[in-house]
Amino acid sequence: MFNPCEGRPELLEFRPSDKDKKGIETVIRAFFEAGKNKDLTALAGFHASRDQFTKFDENPPYSRQNSEEAFVYEQAAFANISDYNYSVDDLRVDLLGDVAVASFYLSYSGMFVNDYSFEGSPVHARSRVTMVLARTPEGWKMVHEHFSRLADPSVQRRPEDST
Repeated sequence: MFNPCEGRPELLEFRPSDKDKKGIETVIRAFFEAGKNKDLTALAGFHASRDQFTKFDENPPYSRQNSEEAFVYEQAAFANISDYNYSVDDLRVDLLGDVAVASFYLSYSGMFVNDYSFEGSPVHARSRVTMVLARTPEGWKMVHEHFSRLADPSVQRRPEDST
């Protein structure tokens, strides 16, 4: 049977070092901070190159996005929300060599503003998020994102999830 980790025991290490975990967490939080602070041009710098990045979002379009498409939609989303607040909860980071899988709950709120009608509508949501990051010479870069909104934003994690 094929074992992709055979002969490479470092790939069996799922617990990242404190340094790696802190670096990955810093990248994730910096991404949302860039959106919060309307530093929209910085968003592209978090993604790997077009041929190494994919995203499935909880907002339209629901098709798989490459880095250029994701950048455009992320800019639009952050540009049209004011008073944006977020929290990254229950972050878990698993390391597989130079690839990290980060999963967490994202709670966010704000006011979605329609510039054409000068109207706003409140936004409050809680999502399950998985981000896959790769170690590059420039630091950790996102190679995949998957957002999945929970139907009820007040949903808390189950007790068995905390083990």
